[in-house]
Amino acid sequence: MRYFIGIDGGGTKTIAYLGNDMKEVISTAQVGATNYHSIGIDMVRERFKEIFTYFEKEENVAMDRIEGLCFGGAGIDSAEDERVVRQQFADIGYKNYLSVVNDSVIALVAANGFKRGGIVISGTGSIAYGIDQWGKGHRVGGWGHLIDDYGSGYAIARDALRRVLEGYDGRKAQSKIWDEVKSKLNLSHPEELIQFIYSPDTKKHHIAEIAPEIIKLYGIDEGATTIVEKAIDDLWEMTHSLAKRLNEDIFSLGLCGGLFENSKTIRRLFIEKVTEMLPGINVHLPYHKAVMGALILAVDSLDR
Repeated sequence: MRYFIGIDGGGTKTIAYLGNDMKEVISTAQVGATNYHSIGIDMVRERFKEIFTYFEKEENVAMDRIEGLCFGGAGIDSAEDERVVRQQFADIGYKNYLSVVNDSVIALVAANGFKRGGIVISGTGSIAYGIDQWGKGHRVGGWGHLIDDYGSGYAIARDALRRVLEGYDGRKAQSKIWDEVKSKLNLSHPEELIQFIYSPDTKKHHIAEIAPEIIKLYGIDEGATTIVEKAIDDLWEMTHSLAKRLNEDIFSLGLCGGLFENSKTIRRLFIEKVTEMLPGINVHLPYHKAVMGALILAVDSLDR
């Protein structure tokens, strides 16, 4: 049997599949984060060791029997990032085929089943990514929560918190948004939002977690409805830009990230928008988990 490994390296956890040349999953390993920007290269190297050790112990498949490996990681944004990660695999003794790509690449392959088409990711952040008919990758958005991440859970929550304070100031009419926010955060007064927002303990995912409470007010509260519709328009703008970059108006588009996967409202509104504007796009939820995209790319290395 021929063995391959696909790895989805995240900022909080890392999933690895051991598979065969038929792209069948034999075993799964899970370790901690493998983004060297946040945990350092030494820890990443140890996590890679853990993966190989697990598969050797559980399946009796040693490192030298792995013919191909694809690592798709958060934070792989440059040639230098790729070089650093490649070096960690080399340092632990892995010598066979290795592909190191951004996690958006494995997400696309997993979503569509092949290395073509596009994805729109909307979770805590947002980004659109596609691969054209010539194999060239195209990225739209994803420039971080301070200046971008439009259409994301963070953006919806940020706009909602702004709307609460505008209502408190009298700049806009009062909204039901405050009722949902104060219940979610266990607050009693709008001014308490400032402490929550600017606390060093508040991370962007804490703010993004407010988004579902806002989305459920869609069609009920005018302020929340406006915020949700803006998010849909922003996601459509990213998709339209991606379609122009791909130079295609007929392609497969996977919807990834927690907002799409967990909110029927966001998914329905976005699909309606895309279908109206570009009916040739096949919009769907991912066909596989992201880590499967890495395994597919690892096995496809046989054709190199």
